[in-house]
Amino acid sequence: MVKVALIPGEEFREKLSYVVIAARHNGGWLFVRHRRRGGWEMPAGHPDAGESSVEAAVRELIEETGAIDFVMETVSYYSVDAGKGKQYGRLFLAEVERLGDLTDHEEIEGLKVFRRRPRNLSLPEVMSFLFRVARRHGGSLKV
Repeated sequence: MVKVALIPGEEFREKLSYVVIAARHNGGWLFVRHRRRGGWEMPAGHPDAGESSVEAAVRELIEETGAIDFVMETVSYYSVDAGKGKQYGRLFLAEVERLGDLTDHEEIEGLKVFRRRPRNLSLPEVMSFLFRVARRHGGSLKV
């Protein structure tokens, strides 16, 4: 069983393994189909060495969706424990005004706007939890 939990507060000192971006576009939510995992998921990835979580989130959103015009805000830090110790991530919310062409991406084979959370998720426990958090968070993002 996978346990996912939010971590309250602004100050966080653990090493982040993930950034996940809940991205709204044209009244729906952007999900990408991951080649290896086969299901739908929110754009996500690992921060590169020396890269901040914000820089990683911007890079991943652009790489995985082709987003051109967008605004983004942080939502929360979170932890995931799949039985091998906790790993940490940061959830972001983005409002994407315009998408460009999605170039051939080695990890992503599709991009789609969903009005609701898709049923065929990769990493379902994590993606479902983070999607609910982002949807509740809402925010007042405007491009």
